[in-house]
Amino acid sequence: MRPHPSGKNLAAKLLAAALFALALSSWCAAKDTPQKISVTHADFHGWTAIVVSNGAAQLVIVPDIGRVMEFDLLDAQGQVVRGPFWNHPAVDKNLPADVEGWKNFGGDKAWPSPQSDWPKVVGRGWPPPDGFDAVPFAATINGRRIQLLSPVDAIYGVRVRRTISLDSRKPVVTIKTAYEKVRGAPVHMSVWTITQLASPERAFILLPAHSEFARGFVNLRPEEPRDLKVEGRLLSLTRDLAKGAKIGSDGAALLWVGEGADLLIENRATRAGGTNADWPEQGSRTQIYTNPGEQMKYVEFELLDRLHDLKPGQKAALEAIYTLIPRTQADPATEAEKVFQQP
Repeated sequence: MRPHPSGKNLAAKLLAAALFALALSSWCAAKDTPQKISVTHADFHGWTAIVVSNGAAQLVIVPDIGRVMEFDLLDAQGQVVRGPFWNHPAVDKNLPADVEGWKNFGGDKAWPSPQSDWPKVVGRGWPPPDGFDAVPFAATINGRRIQLLSPVDAIYGVRVRRTISLDSRKPVVTIKTAYEKVRGAPVHMSVWTITQLASPERAFILLPAHSEFARGFVNLRPEEPRDLKVEGRLLSLTRDLAKGAKIGSDGAALLWVGEGADLLIENRATRAGGTNADWPEQGSRTQIYTNPGEQMKYVEFELLDRLHDLKPGQKAALEAIYTLIPRTQADPATEAEKVFQQP
């Protein structure tokens, strides 16, 4: 039998589960009740944001930095129940760059993969290529569908097109990220999406029934995460305060479990007919990165498409599904078993 939390921690987690059970009842009702999609504009820390709501959930999209910054549940009174998307504690239009020259705003975004190619393609390993990271995207609104289109990156000759669709009733978002090769020499690359999330109680990957990896994952840092577990098809880990960690997997679904609603992110890119050599980062289809320390308390859920040699006129695309699920179990592993329907 799986051990359960005890004492004060158990009480707190059961209370949180009970509160979100109330949100669950509202969410279930929303699934059966037609909702009017609302698309408005609002200030978000100095930027103009697009806010999309369906009565069950709300999205905050900031075209000026090409990111989805929030994905939250709405309760029965229409009040925001904050989701797990992480933003920089001092997020602002005038946020200064860090010591490495990167503005770590947070949210959900897309970069070119493999990252290991950046030094030879861009001339540096960090920060990310200018044409992909936090540049202004043109936004088009078509009902509940929002399209973001980046400028053409001067080096890759690629533009990013992100089509973001909130379900008409449920707290479910579909994001299709396409890389369109516009000009220049062919480029070897993959679509890569990165979602920064608050530090979870535990993060999970649902491994395939027959993984390409002997242990179900590949370690992408010098040392493995200290708290990594593989139980059946469930791989899980926590954020290590002492050091950063990163793993890759050929699983297609990631689950964040923490305070508030769960977040399930599913990679719809097909792996059929491919081998690890066809995918970046040693065959990764999904990745989890955990950031160390007490200042920037976040993890990253990352999705990858297979590698392509893109020529002008060609494109590559990855579709992902994001689902908020009110938490009902105090134990995170039991919650993951419920979500993934694992014994």
